[in-house]
Amino acid sequence: MTDLSQMCSFVMMRINAFLDNELDEETADDVRIHIANCDECINEVEIWTRIRGAIKQAYEPVTAPVSLIEKITARIHDMELDTA
Repeated sequence: MTDLSQMCSFVMMRINAFLDNELDEETADDVRIHIANCDECINEVEIWTRIRGAIKQAYEPVTAPVSLIEKITARIHDMELDTA
């Protein structure tokens, strides 16, 4: 895998596994060495890192306000009383 374009393809196919620390150590080292010397691949890694960060931030759990929880709980309780 000495050809640069072959190595770029190799890295591109493994970016997410690399970012998830799912590669074996030897493969991860190959990817690290390559991206340290390839502007195109490091740009791709940076793009994927930003995308993954934005997705993670968009789906972070949000806690409902206590007042909303109390209203919902009261309505559920009222509905249970109505059906009893």
